[in-house]
Parts: sequence; C-alpha cells; structure tokens
Amino acid sequence: MTRRRDPDDARPIGAAWLAVLAGTAMLALAVSVGLTAVVQIGAARQATERTAAAQRMLIAMLDQETGLRGYNLNGLDEFLRPYQQGRADFGQALNDSRSAMEGDRNGQALLAEQAQISDEWRQLASVAVTQARLRDTVHADATGARQRKAVMDRFRIANTDYQRLIDERRESREAGLAWLSAGVVFALAVFFALLGAVVLRRQRQARRAARRREAAYVARQHDLGTGLQVARSEEEAHEVLSRHLELSVPGSDAAVLTRNNSENRLLLATEVPDDSPLTDRVADVEPRACLAVRLASRRHEGDAAAPSVLRCEVCGGLEGRADCSPLIVGGEVIGAALLRHPDPLSERQDRAVEESVAQAAPVLANLRNLALAESRAATDGLTGLPNRRSFEETLKRMAAQAGRTKTPLSALALDLDHFKSVNDTHGHEVGDEVLAAMGALLADLVRASDFAARIGGEEFVVLAPDTARDGAVALAETIRAAVREVAVPGVAQVTVSIGVASLPEDASTPSGLLRAADRLLYAAKERGRDRVEANLPVGESEPQPRITS
Repeated sequence: MTRRRDPDDARPIGAAWLAVLAGTAMLALAVSVGLTAVVQIGAARQATERTAAAQRMLIAMLDQETGLRGYNLNGLDEFLRPYQQGRADFGQALNDSRSAMEGDRNGQALLAEQAQISDEWRQLASVAVTQARLRDTVHADATGARQRKAVMDRFRIANTDYQRLIDERRESREAGLAWLSAGVVFALAVFFALLGAVVLRRQRQARRAARRREAAYVARQHDLGTGLQVARSEEEAHEVLSRHLELSVPGSDAAVLTRNNSENRLLLATEVPDDSPLTDRVADVEPRACLAVRLASRRHEGDAAAPSVLRCEVCGGLEGRADCSPLIVGGEVIGAALLRHPDPLSERQDRAVEESVAQAAPVLANLRNLALAESRAATDGLTGLPNRRSFEETLKRMAAQAGRTKTPLSALALDLDHFKSVNDTHGHEVGDEVLAAMGALLADLVRASDFAARIGGEEFVVLAPDTARDGAVALAETIRAAVREVAVPGVAQVTVSIGVASLPEDASTPSGLLRAADRLLYAAKERGRDRVEANLPVGESEPQPRITS
C-alpha cells in the first residue's frame, strides 16, 4: 500500500531543485518580456483603431458637407448620395468609437459632444435640403452655409480634442508598459538576489524542523517504553499500546488481539465500542483466522475500497483501512495489533506503528509469562482451584471489604470424610480423582462473587461475601448434598464435613474467622461426619440446601 508523505515534512532543497528554480526564473523573465511586447502591440493596435474611427467620423462629416454643397449648387439628387452615405458612415464610426472607449469617461464625453454637434449640423442640413427642394431654381443659401460652417468648425475642434485624448491614452499606456517591463525585470533581479538566501534559510529551517519532529517522535516512543515498563499487568500494557497507536495515528481505532492460554483461540485484549464488529468476529475464532498471525513475518493491510483476493476473517471488509501487525517474540506470534483508520498512513505514522509494535511485543510476552507463573503459583495443579497462598490473600481482602461496607462475610471449612482410607484402599490415583471431582463441584456451585480454594490435602474452604450465617449454612448444605452425588469409579460414596463461621458474629479478624470455621469442622467430624456445623441461635433449625444459579 502506498504511503503518503507528511504535508509538513519539509526537506532541504538540493542542487537539482536550485537548477529548476533558476530555470523557472529565466522562463518567467522570458514570458514577462514576451507578454509585455504582446500588450504593447495590442495597445498600439487599439490606439490605431481608435484614431481610425475618429478620422472616419471626421471624413463622414466632410462627405455630408460636400454632398450638401453640391446639391445646393446644382439641385441634382445624385449629390445627396455622399450626404446620405456620410450620415450612415458617421453612425457606424461613432458606434465603433464608443465601443473602443468603453469605460473611459473623458473619451465618452468627447464622443457625446461630437454626436451632439453632428446632430446640430444635420438639423441645419435637413432644413437646407428641404428649402432647396421647394425652390425651382438654384439659389444660394448664404445664411445657412455660414451656420453650418460654424457648426462644422466646432466639430473639427471636438474631433481634434478627441484624437489628442487618444494619443495621450496611447502614450500613457506605453509609458506604463515600459515601467511594468522594467519592474518585472527588476523584481526578477531581486528574486535572483534573494533566492540563495531564502534557500539557505529554508534548508536550515527544514533541518531544525526535522530534528524537532525526530525528537518528538523519540519522546513519544520513550513514553511508550515507560508505560510498558511500569504496566502492572498484561491487560494494562495492552491498553498502553492501544492508546499509543491511536495517538500516533489521529482519528484511528486500535485493538490488541492475543492468544488464550491454550493458544487455540484469539481474544480481544483491549476494550472496543459495544457496536464494534470485532466483538462478534473474535467471539470464537482460531488464531490463524487473522492474516497477520498467519503471515507472521509482515503486516497485513486491508482496504474496504480495494478488496484483496485473500480476505482476513478478523478485519476483512471493515469500513475504511485496517493495518494488522503481528506481535512476534523469538519467532513466535503471541498476538496482533489491529489499527483501523480512514486515510492512508503517512511515512512517519507507518514507522511509528512498525516500531511501536516491535517495541511492545517482548514486554507483552514477559508480562504474559509472569502472569502465567503467578497464576500457576497461586493455583492448585490437581483441582484447578486457588491454593492456600491465594486463599490467604483473598481472605484479607474480603475481610477488609466487609469491614468497610459493614456487610457479613462467611467462611466454609470443608474436609472430605475418610479420605485417608480412600488413598490406602484404592491408591493415590483414585484419591486424586476424588479431589479433582471436589474441585470441579465447588467451582460449579459457588457464585461468581464467592471464592473456593484447596488449602491442603483433602481440605477446602469457601468464602461467601455479603452472606450472613444462615445463608452460608444453606450453601454448606447444598454442597454437602451435591458431594454425596459425586460418583468416582471404585469409591462407594464420597461425603464431606463442613464448618460454617461468619464475620462479625463468630470472629472479628480474618484469622479468627478461619479458626472458628475449623473448630466447627472438627465438631462436625466428632458428631458423625457428613454434616454441617454452625453456631446457630437457640431455637433456630438447620436451613434447607441453597439452590444456586
């Protein structure tokens, strides 16, 4: 998958880039000179067209005057043709001039003045033509001729002013273009003078920015290492890695996948939103369903917009893009880090993901091995229940919680009846089967909040928080009845004696609670075994077995 370059990743400009910039500057100089020449040619052409239109207006007026004079002299209609054609030519020339002077208020004003004078002259000319047609003989119209001459002189003056304005506009534009050309050349010269300094400054800034970015990246990775080193559990380390990946790739969602203790299932090691499709996909899936685990040596990248031939059962088809990196330690894949993000990873983000996963993998492996070792140290290998060490820690914790919340805590001390004779008669293997069956039964009967442990030999104990003495006795009776139903090949029947004690009725300390339960257990043994003993109030009958869910 193509990595995008970081938009703020400024890099020093080399000699090749300097050559490109210099060539670009020379090209800009040539283009500016060429454009200036083109603009000058256009300005000259425009000025010529304006002058030609102004002259056409003057010629049209003169043609009208010549035609009218000839008609007045001989009365022939053919002399009116130049007069009529001159009127049409004037109108066309006036329109052309107005278009050429569009936006020029002074030019439009001079054109309006010429149009007004032309209208005055045409009115006088129309009167002269009408009078000439009414006369039968040619007659000189001296008064009208003088009036028309005066008007025509005014028109010549206005036309001359207009042509002078055209010349001024042309000269001003040519001067402006000359200054523009000089300014462009000067600007490019300044650009060349400053280019070297700017490039050197940019190179220094780019190097400083690169050092700052690298320092920030190293600091983030150091924070990751610190967070992983101080993590108190594998679960906390998973959360540290997940949060670090999400901070490294803004807008992303990260999840850590790990193998179960049997290494035959893939589990979500970090929390995901309730509506996340990962919850269902990882509910019951084997590790090799994840392509990152299967590929092992490299990261699997998926894109919903560009599906691949090989589809991952975990992240395949998820919205957006997905990067799944295997967590590898000593050539063994212990899990994977899944990162979902909307946009392609940048080069820096890709590096962060790769190095973060590589940095976290050995720490996660060590924490997992430590957790397994602690679990084995606190677990009875035969029954799978917690051992005495774990029981003592739990008893202190539950007693402290009961003291804070002012709630009762009950302890059930259990001992299998005649267990030594089982070992002597049937052998230790059968005895181990009895113990294992007892462990499975307790694990099945107690509540999730209860705690059952094997504390030695055939001795077991159950802690029932938030349970008063009568409830604890009911639980004990339930266990005693269930033990009688345990079937072990070769053993006639298995029974258990149970002593029940509660805080604060029977003791005030954790050790006192256990001693009280032991004393009642011995009492049950002395009174015939296969029974429950508790310090019940006078007149209270023994409760019926408790039904547990």
